[in-house]
Amino acid sequence: MIRHKEFLASDFEEVKELIKESLDPNGIIVNDSSYELFQYGGKKIRPTFTLLVGRLGDRRLHDDVIRAGASLELIHMASLVHDDIIDDSKLRRGQDTVYYEHGYLQAVNTGNYLLSTSLELVSTIEHEKLHDAFSAAMKDIVSGELFQFDQQFNAEQTLDDYYKKIYRKTALLIELSIEMGAYAARVTDEELDSLLRYGYHIGMSFQIIDDCLDFTGDEKNLGKPKFSDLENGHYTLPVLLLRDSDPLFKEKLSAFREDRSIRDSLIGELLSSDAIRESIRISGGHIEEAKVAIKDIDEPIRTYLLQIAEKLANRLN
Repeated sequence: MIRHKEFLASDFEEVKELIKESLDPNGIIVNDSSYELFQYGGKKIRPTFTLLVGRLGDRRLHDDVIRAGASLELIHMASLVHDDIIDDSKLRRGQDTVYYEHGYLQAVNTGNYLLSTSLELVSTIEHEKLHDAFSAAMKDIVSGELFQFDQQFNAEQTLDDYYKKIYRKTALLIELSIEMGAYAARVTDEELDSLLRYGYHIGMSFQIIDDCLDFTGDEKNLGKPKFSDLENGHYTLPVLLLRDSDPLFKEKLSAFREDRSIRDSLIGELLSSDAIRESIRISGGHIEEAKVAIKDIDEPIRTYLLQIAEKLANRLN
């Protein structure tokens, strides 16, 4: 069976070359750091959605789809740089972060450079709805980063607060990836509606699984230290579920802002509870909803989207 990476191999080469050309690595820290971040790897999940959805539309608009895919990867990279500043992170994908290696100002400039390069690429695509969707999403992504910062070490945040955070952090960008590919290739409104429902549920599931892996994964695959979400006061779904079911754990979580020495106790209680298992169940529900959403999408794109859903669902196995 052909996998989506093989199906899109030539498209990804075009995206890679366009990003290299746009970032222009030339010895300047901001340019070189930006391109190094791209080379470190990652799943490239966002341009994957853009390129797949673009195959449903007008192939004569292929160059616009490539530009859209490259722009989405650049936005994602920028969000990682800014996240590393917020979290005071030393490692990203096993490498020193821009923030740790070059300092605060260079990291801010690198993130902004990636965003401005993304905007430059998008500006060459002639489609009013695409530009409207892009600008609205940028506003929501930035406000999401600020909201995440405001919620650090907040033991009283609600589950709705958490879902709002992960929507803006992950699901929104996956939805935008789909929307950009659809507009760039002039996909029908009916197909776009189905694909956006798929993108929402895939994005929510993806982030919930990431949040579980912060407790159960290994650092080599994570590309960052284990337990870093809790360490940085980002209370994810397993933590909030246990908080709501265990009053003693809730008391400890409230004390954690001032007393970081109880970190290991919090982790031990969480790992011995059912909170991670329940989080995985919730993630699985989103995967099933995603599959249903694309039941009428044309082949082979439907099959490739289902493959991605299955792969994401199995990351914890």
